Amino acid sequence: MVVTESYELRELAKLLNWNPAHCKVILKQLGVDPTQPIDEETAAKVAQKIRRQWPPQAA
Repeated sequence: MVVTESYELRELAKLLNWNPAHCKVILKQLGVDPTQPIDEETAAKVAQKIRRQWPPQAA
């Protein structure tokens, strides 16, 4: 079994340095329920949509 990283909406928004409400809209556009944990692949798609690097580089 492969365990992938998953994120909560606020956590993802913080990692991307982006507004959680906007992340939520993007997730809905991708057909993902924002109240559920967000997997690595979906997080990468969100980052791509807002032209952010994924995975985020540690500051």
